[in-house]
Amino acid sequence: MNHQALGWAALVFGVAGILIYFIVLAMRPRLVRVLNGSGLFFTGLGLIQASIWVRDTAAATAWFNAEVAIVVLCLAVVAQSASALRNRKAWDGVDRRATAIGGNA
Repeated sequence: MNHQALGWAALVFGVAGILIYFIVLAMRPRLVRVLNGSGLFFTGLGLIQASIWVRDTAAATAWFNAEVAIVVLCLAVVAQSASALRNRKAWDGVDRRATAIGGNA
């Protein structure tokens, strides 16, 4: 993969991750969302930083490792964004995981 393309991909996914983080906070402003979405925010920041490093570095000795890391971080932004944007009902205080099929656990 070309250095410039990888740098731009990292920048696009990084900015998208941070934007989705703030969109989720605007839609559901709760402290739990701030903590749960922090992975998306910090992954986005890391990708933005990686895009700067990739464009400044002409030929790194471990270029394959950098490519793999950036591609995996981009996939992490996609997965975390899908998780953050899905519509879930608010917890009603009942723990349904502890109940057995035949009765109380």
